[in-house]
Amino acid sequence: MLEPGAPAPTFSLPGAHDGEIDEFGLPAEPDRVHVVVFYPLDFSPACTREMCSLRDVELFGLERDVRLLGIGVDSAYSHRRFAEENGLGFPLLSDRLGDVAESYDVLAGEVEGHPRVAKRAIFVVDLHRTVQYAWSTDDPLEQPDLGQVTDAIEAIQDDRTSMHRYRDAHEQFQYGRSELDAARAAYHEKHWGLAIETFQEAQYYLDEAAEGFSSARRFAESDGIEAAAASAAEKARRLRQAADWFATAARNHGDGDDEAAEEYHDDATAAIEEVGELPSLKQEVDLDIAGDDD
Repeated sequence: MLEPGAPAPTFSLPGAHDGEIDEFGLPAEPDRVHVVVFYPLDFSPACTREMCSLRDVELFGLERDVRLLGIGVDSAYSHRRFAEENGLGFPLLSDRLGDVAESYDVLAGEVEGHPRVAKRAIFVVDLHRTVQYAWSTDDPLEQPDLGQVTDAIEAIQDDRTSMHRYRDAHEQFQYGRSELDAARAAYHEKHWGLAIETFQEAQYYLDEAAEGFSSARRFAESDGIEAAAASAAEKARRLRQAADWFATAARNHGDGDDEAAEEYHDDATAAIEEVGELPSLKQEVDLDIAGDDD
């Protein structure tokens, strides 16, 4: 078994996800934490229990930050049926020849007449493609300690990744702010339908910004970056709420309920004034980021 600190081998395999067959894997430069889960066979009771347990771990729902990949010897079509029957929302990859299991040193050999089957194993791989946690067992009935897995994920921090995610979120925030301004212009011109549509566009970008800032906070090592990302996420959420209130006000105006519309308008306006402008990360924290975009 690969030990913590070892480089994780890259791979690309056919697999099933959301009912579709596609290629999935671990790239040379991951953009998120990867949890690589080897298991022997689809539909075996122990494997079903393990994969359903992984499905229910809330941390793995952070798709922006964590990618969970299940790997087994069965075909992608078998994986698709296994996933559908058990409500598994993460990709299941087909390692038919056992080559990926062998590269991670978790190849069990023959199991119940199936050659080159993987042992039950879990690896947590960080954004530098370094193994941060490793577990495997020769007992096909033994289950992993998912508390240790989540602890390993939560311990992974990287300021460079955090800063990039902050910048991406900042761009989404600016798009959302621009759409919000355009929507307010349509609102003041009493183009209610156009205003509602544009406020909804603003909400989309501001939702993306809030998630991006939360992701930046999640990876931050430095207190300054963590605080800046947390503040920015809250501002994005406040603006998103303001856009929703403005859209409701426009609907009320369109329905002739001007009194209710004015209440939503006033709440939305106050929220926007409270948020103010969002500085760049470079303005927020005293951190030299020269050369970060090289």
